[in-house]
Amino acid sequence: MKTKTLILIDDHDMIRRGLVSWLTEDKDWQVLGEAASVTEAAVLCKDLALSNSLPDLILLDIDLKDAAGSPGSWGLDLIPMLQEWYGKKTPPVLVYSIYDDYAHLKAAFRAKARGYVCKSQDTAELRTAMEKIVQGGEWFSQDILSRITAVSDLMLSLTKRERRVFDLVQRRLSNREIAAELGISLRTVENNLSIIYDKTAVKGRRELETL
Repeated sequence: MKTKTLILIDDHDMIRRGLVSWLTEDKDWQVLGEAASVTEAAVLCKDLALSNSLPDLILLDIDLKDAAGSPGSWGLDLIPMLQEWYGKKTPPVLVYSIYDDYAHLKAAFRAKARGYVCKSQDTAELRTAMEKIVQGGEWFSQDILSRITAVSDLMLSLTKRERRVFDLVQRRLSNREIAAELGISLRTVENNLSIIYDKTAVKGRRELETL
């Protein structure tokens, strides 16, 4: 059986070490490289593309820290870069994240990730997803698909700005950060949130973050 190859991108050293150890317990998988940020991943993937080394899969975390340990890297930003370097041979991306909220799931869909597995799931699901994707399929668990459908129905009642505020709340931005991102006042953000709470029947920001 041909050994399958992957690139592992996660900003937590312990998670990377654990995954590498787990993947190398058998001969099915080989880790071609590791990265802890989008910047590191971009250098690694571009070098592999130039050397015509095509991984079978990229295992990607969404929220990554920069070299100084501060938040700031959006893992899905790597996907357009991969498409530029690899073209039609772009390796499939499987998102592996702690988040199971609507905003992160929707972002992965939009970025054309081929699958999404939450870190709370056991390794059996992760392995199944990896195998399915390298065989040309996709992997979004039924729980994830059900959540996307349910929240999509709720989103129909929101205006365009309210949906944008909702997305940014789920990305854990503060009200001030949302105001700066959208170019609106803090009071406007607060008013939008109040309307969103009413329309979605949630009790507060924490519940909205995990919807």
